Amino acid sequence: MFPIFLLLPISIIMKKTSDQDIIHAIDCGNYMRYHSFNGIKYKSDRFFQGSSQFIDYNNKIEIIQIKETLDQDIFQTQRQGFNFFYQLPLNMNSSEIQNFILMLDFAELQYSNSNERIFEVYLGNKLIIANLDIYKEVGRETALTIEIHFQIQGQEAFYKDELLLGAINKKNELIIRLKAIKNQASIAGIILKFGGKQNNQSDVEERKIRRNPIKGIDGLKKLSDESLKIVEQEVKENQKDRDQNEDQEDKRIQIMEIKLLEFSKRLMTLIIQTPLGILLGSSFLLICLITLWELRENRKQENKNIGNIKDIKQD
Repeated sequence: MFPIFLLLPISIIMKKTSDQDIIHAIDCGNYMRYHSFNGIKYKSDRFFQGSSQFIDYNNKIEIIQIKETLDQDIFQTQRQGFNFFYQLPLNMNSSEIQNFILMLDFAELQYSNSNERIFEVYLGNKLIIANLDIYKEVGRETALTIEIHFQIQGQEAFYKDELLLGAINKKNELIIRLKAIKNQASIAGIILKFGGKQNNQSDVEERKIRRNPIKGIDGLKKLSDESLKIVEQEVKENQKDRDQNEDQEDKRIQIMEIKLLEFSKRLMTLIIQTPLGILLGSSFLLICLITLWELRENRKQENKNIGNIKDIKQD
């Protein structure tokens, strides 16, 4: 049995719908029109694309009686293929959200065991029915109708609040695709109809907000992590450059101080031999001491400013 969670809000029913609000009713595999028991006017098979073929079980020697339906002809003609699709014109372009119901008819008239015919049904690129085994669901020669409830707003279709990519093409056509897994996919009938009351605008806005929330959060988290790494790397590089500059500045000042002291010693040795030299030497020494003191004070002020900047950045 195909996974039930893929069919919510899909319901399996054994009845037909009225002719009211029907957009398309197609008798798949039938080249003639058909009027159903409850008055639905089915069109001949049309709007199909891909590799597929008509199958008419009415031409078989054995008379087949389909259970759970009054419309034998709908289920005894089918379209089968390995990968084909229908393009149903919508003939509408409203900005308001509209509910729709897609009814798909199936019947297994060829195989007498489960796991003989298995296929999938897509709306656009979205898998809606997975691993459908008609015989496993209802047995042989029994009608199976599956309802799919979805919404359309403008050029976008939604199923269970999820955007159906590729479900509506540029020609404003609904794309229904059948893909075989084992033997050929098969379909007997298609009905597309309006699904009743429209959702209000708040529902539309909520859907837009809820669309792919996990992906959005993951994307933001990834972006935040990458940004944080970049910032941390920049801080490390700036700190490294600052430390290197500080070390170079310290070395430069130390070299200047050493050279100045050596020069002062040599000069003092030369000028202390005369009274005038002693006076000049004392004055020069005083100037040197004042200069050294100013250099140290400037250095202290620079260190203090750098410390304040670091504290501000850390805050």
